[in-house]
Amino acid sequence: MTIARIWRGITLAAKSRQYLEYLNKVVMPACQSSEGNEGFFVMKECQGELTHFLLLTFWASDEALAKYVGTADDVVNPTPEERDLLMAFESTARRYRVVKKVGEIFNTEHSMRDNHE
Repeated sequence: MTIARIWRGITLAAKSRQYLEYLNKVVMPACQSSEGNEGFFVMKECQGELTHFLLLTFWASDEALAKYVGTADDVVNPTPEERDLLMAFESTARRYRVVKKVGEIFNTEHSMRDNHE
């Protein structure tokens, strides 16, 4: 059964490009190379001087997710570099069991642009 993990963080709008670069260079490669990873989505919403990020990952099992995060719980421990970029973040991620999938959302990687739309 597929597991979806959701986590949110907030940057200043001026740091959103840097945070996307950090996600592209550090977080996404680590996630994608982990056994059992089934996908990774980064979503953002610009609200004036703030940018809200939502990270959504999919995993083949609870065990695969636990192996990636290093623990069975959902406590989030950002790296020092990530903490410098974020002004706020959720201390725990949410975990959901995917009970139904319909269609394919993306079959290939799509570039992440940092346009303030």
